[in-house]
Amino acid sequence: MAHWTITYSKDNNTATLDSKATSKPDMEDANRELLEWARANLQAGEFAESEDPSSEPAMQLLKRYGITLTGISRS
Repeated sequence: MAHWTITYSKDNNTATLDSKATSKPDMEDANRELLEWARANLQAGEFAESEDPSSEPAMQLLKRYGITLTGISRS
């Protein structure tokens, strides 16, 4: 199983989350994994204005945690 580094931006800083998968996660999978991590480790807030609630992991990350996924690379 390969090690992958998911890179994300939060509060004008870059951070990473390590992941294990047999193949490179696509953006949707990485956003889902990052959202699960954020739910368990961060306090939710309102970081982006949006009138439409979204079920998309990328939008939930942005709106609830102020996180934007920036990349996926093999470790």
